[in-house]
Amino acid sequence: MSLHLSKEFPRFYGRRIGRKLSKSGILALKAGSKYILQYDRFSEDLLNFNKKIVLEIGFGDGKNLINSAKQNPEILYLGADPFLNTTVKCIKQILENNINNIKIWPDDIRKILDLFPSKSISEVKLLFPDPWPKLKHQKRRLIQINFINSIYKILKTNGTITVATDHKILKSWILEKFQAKKKFEWQIEISKDWQNRPKDCFLTKYEEKALNEKRITSWFVFKKK
Repeated sequence: MSLHLSKEFPRFYGRRIGRKLSKSGILALKAGSKYILQYDRFSEDLLNFNKKIVLEIGFGDGKNLINSAKQNPEILYLGADPFLNTTVKCIKQILENNINNIKIWPDDIRKILDLFPSKSISEVKLLFPDPWPKLKHQKRRLIQINFINSIYKILKTNGTITVATDHKILKSWILEKFQAKKKFEWQIEISKDWQNRPKDCFLTKYEEKALNEKRITSWFVFKKK
């Protein structure tokens, strides 16, 4: 799955491969190759779809991505995750459920953000990104001003980005960075709004663990003006 790119991209921190893939995992990866986006065929593979497109960045166990696609077959879901093991797990679920409205980008989302045409994405979901809590690791956080600017460009007018976290430091960071970008409006009417999972998001394994450990989950929805 080598991309052979000549362009220089932001550095990705952390491991991309965990446990060695099982034989079934390797077979699933081959069987599900049609669901995987290729950098050099990006427009051909994705942007020829005349559907509403929802981008989920960091799909983890795939539960939210899979359930969303099953409930909304008329929407095209693009899932981006740099970890090969989670990609394999997700593809297995796609094959088992015979889902045809998901495409997977198995790498850092920042590598393809510039490939999206302006105003081509209806929604972005970023659920529980790595908080990188240490002060010296702030630059490793995905949510930076440049990232927000890229999301703003590809979102349709009135499009939304939903961000979830269970980490206090990242919670403050999210608000600070999005409020610095005056063209996004925080969708909140009462204080409890940010404490409740939006209706179009599903309980994931990660969130379930956070709840069991009594960590408060924060949900932020920002709309492009």
